[in-house]
Amino acid sequence: MNYKKLTISIAAALLIALSAFGVKTLADQFWSGHGDIQAINADIDTLSNRIQGKSQQVTTLTSQLSDSQNSVNGYKSQLSSLQDQLTQANTSAQTQIQEKINEVNQAISDGNQKTAAVQQQLDSANQTIASLNQQINDLKNQGNSDLNQAVSDVQATRQKADSAVNSNQ
Repeated sequence: MNYKKLTISIAAALLIALSAFGVKTLADQFWSGHGDIQAINADIDTLSNRIQGKSQQVTTLTSQLSDSQNSVNGYKSQLSSLQDQLTQANTSAQTQIQEKINEVNQAISDGNQKTAAVQQQLDSANQTIASLNQQINDLKNQGNSDLNQAVSDVQATRQKADSAVNSNQ
């Protein structure tokens, strides 16, 4: 009986070994994608690493974009402030220029008024001079007329005296 048990045991062991070999062969045929799965897993790891790298780049670029936008906003604020200062400076300068123009115009007006007053005095003095010259001319003419009359009278008197002397001789 031992032999029978031994034979059955060997047959069972052989059957198990053949079954295991058959299962392995069958598994190799059905599971021939194990290498492919490892390659796929490696590819997935590579893609995951690339995605993480790209994600980090996106994060870095987003941060840089945010910093740049903040800088742009700061520059816009500075530009606006400087434009306001320029506008205020221009307004102040225009006001000062207008004040100076008004002062100059007032000085010109004052000068014109003084010139007009002096011109009026000069015209009055010229009229007085002309009137006095007319009076002088009138007096000269009167004096010349009186002198001529006196000369005429003297000549007439002389003729009368000469005639009286001549008639008494």
